Amino acid sequence: MKRTAPLACIAFAALAVPGLARAHHGTAAVSVAGPEGPGAALETTSPLPLPQGTLFAMMKTEYVPFRKFAFAEPENKSYSSFNLFALGFGIRPWLSAYVFQPFNVKAGDGIGSNTGAGDPNLMLALGFKYDEGFRLVPEKESLDELMDWHFSLSLSSTLPLATTGHTDRAGAFFAPDMQLGFGSPAPAIGIAALKQLAADLTFLGEVNYQHFFPHTYSFTRYQFGGETRVNAAAVYRVYGKGSFRFDLSGELNFLHLQRDKERNDAGDMEALQASGGGILYAGLGTRLFYGPFSAAVGIRRAALKALNEAQDQQGSEGLERFRLAATLSYSTRF
Repeated sequence: MKRTAPLACIAFAALAVPGLARAHHGTAAVSVAGPEGPGAALETTSPLPLPQGTLFAMMKTEYVPFRKFAFAEPENKSYSSFNLFALGFGIRPWLSAYVFQPFNVKAGDGIGSNTGAGDPNLMLALGFKYDEGFRLVPEKESLDELMDWHFSLSLSSTLPLATTGHTDRAGAFFAPDMQLGFGSPAPAIGIAALKQLAADLTFLGEVNYQHFFPHTYSFTRYQFGGETRVNAAAVYRVYGKGSFRFDLSGELNFLHLQRDKERNDAGDMEALQASGGGILYAGLGTRLFYGPFSAAVGIRRAALKALNEAQDQQGSEGLERFRLAATLSYSTRF
């Protein structure tokens, strides 16, 4: 059984304030910074927390059409989209909380599409920095202090609230990879780092892992393979004046997928063929800031891939034509 990445998002994110976010399998990653602060990429998380008392909203959308192959006819996966709505709040200068609500669209030739709300995701992020030793992010930092190394530790988990028993146009149950939810919590942990290399140039890096537990779908016991991501980005401020700013970003995103598992006739969870592998994506993006608003757009493609039994993995990560993402964000402070 093959696996399709639910990809495509819409998100509301804090402007003039960074957050966290991601967009594979319904997890979240928000990354935004203000006109005077460090840069923010599209996929790589910024470790800077939301200022205390700041409320942010984000919408992010990512559209991913899949390559089609003769062996998968007449049921090639056509495309996936993932629309993500998010709210965040700065609890303390060093602690931020987020809630993400996905809205998935997964379409395939012959079987139709499965559309609806996915599992919501809750996240806490702890921000700290290195300045003659590690310390929590203070309430206020000068532009010089923002040149220090900044880090974050994030903990998150999805809540199994989405439906996992939808049927296709013929009345048969969709495969697990075409369902809207995981059926069980999917916890994740991540570490992010940021360093301003110059006034207009910012480096960001991130390592993140998400685990999936088994769930009994309508006709099978299934477990998605764990996902590990290693991201790096460079963001350059092309122009900035007052509350207006224009950035360019380049990113490398490595994704390693463990094999999915399914219960066999003996009742054991067995690793599946045609699942898992590694993909390195390369992407470019732009971001505009104006006051408390931000808008960004970016595109990524698989630069290198080593998928297990790649010839049978139509509709999986690494075999898409491209990934096109856009975000809108707004923030306000109480």
